[in-house]
Amino acid sequence: MTFEDLPERANEIPLTDPVVAGDVIDLIIGEADRAGGCLALMVCDSEHRGVQPVLVGEVPEDADPGGLVNLLHAVAPLLHESGGSVLIGRGRAHGTRATDADRAWHEAAIRTCRSAGLTLLGFHVATAEGVLRMPDPLRDAS
Repeated sequence: MTFEDLPERANEIPLTDPVVAGDVIDLIIGEADRAGGCLALMVCDSEHRGVQPVLVGEVPEDADPGGLVNLLHAVAPLLHESGGSVLIGRGRAHGTRATDADRAWHEAAIRTCRSAGLTLLGFHVATAEGVLRMPDPLRDAS
């Protein structure tokens, strides 16, 4: 998906569909951000529609997920107040499979969202080869 081929009224589409959520991550994490490593959040409203992307660039592939935890704690009060949710993406240069670092970031996102009472719509890894959706938390997947 590109900005040129967005569906009509894209801002009205909830990001609860895994395909749509992956497309949004693909859109907000560009090639340069993947190459340099990044963290992306899509802050969503109470109906899980994307309202504000947040992108932090130049995040090394082996970076500690503590920055993600801090960012989630920073947006938690706003999301609680509005009833919003969050979609998360991690950009790295290459690969088609999850790495141990991806899994650590994913687990940190699940743990932090759960403890902060945030709705996590999904966690994706975006590389030059494509976008990989990490599994939903076990209690959500069953």
